Amino acid sequence: MIKVNEFPPLYLLDNFEFPNPFEPFEDGFVGASYDLHPKRLLEGYSQGFFPWYQGEDGMYYWYVLDNRMFLKTNEVKTTKKLLQKLRSSKWEFKINTRFDDVIRMCSKVKRKHENETWINESFITAYTKLYNFGFAISVESYYEKELVGGFYGVAINRYFSGESMFHIKSDASKLALIYFCDILYQNGIEYIDCQVPSSHLASMGGKVYKKEEFIPIIWEASGYETMKARKLKVEVQSVK
Repeated sequence: MIKVNEFPPLYLLDNFEFPNPFEPFEDGFVGASYDLHPKRLLEGYSQGFFPWYQGEDGMYYWYVLDNRMFLKTNEVKTTKKLLQKLRSSKWEFKINTRFDDVIRMCSKVKRKHENETWINESFITAYTKLYNFGFAISVESYYEKELVGGFYGVAINRYFSGESMFHIKSDASKLALIYFCDILYQNGIEYIDCQVPSSHLASMGGKVYKKEEFIPIIWEASGYETMKARKLKVEVQSVK
């Protein structure tokens, strides 16, 4: 890791290390890496960083936003209409049966005011590797046996970061989210990291947290806090 600018701080992420997330980054922009190696992704996510897109220079641009949206798994908002659909025999929900299809459908979703998606083939390859290693999850909605919506994300210990959603039938991604929140809550997982605040996720119960609030949440859930404490203990013992 090389610091290429002092203020605002900016880094070339040329190894698997990441800076202190509490540094005063400009608009949350931390720096760039040459690749999306699985170890780099796991280290970054577990500490609160995520790659947002690939630049025209081929580099991958990493961020840690000052304000980030999280959804508490026991506070997801629903409606009578959504509950009726959840109970309907026409709808079915699954996990990790169509990861490739889900991420490719998500790649077709464009943000407002943008002509291209950020999920290019490099991102698809990188997150598929995470999926094969057991660190990425897809959640799928089926209507009359047809895949009509869902999302995927990164899973590290008790930390889940949602990456992207899609739907080709109304409410399909909402239903998948409600379904998954219940599973996470039943397994003691308190939050979903939604990353960038949006009105859609806010309507589902998402709330914005400041960096001072969400970094400890991520560290504790991902296990990074424990790993950091163990590393410090080893370093102290080495000094002695």
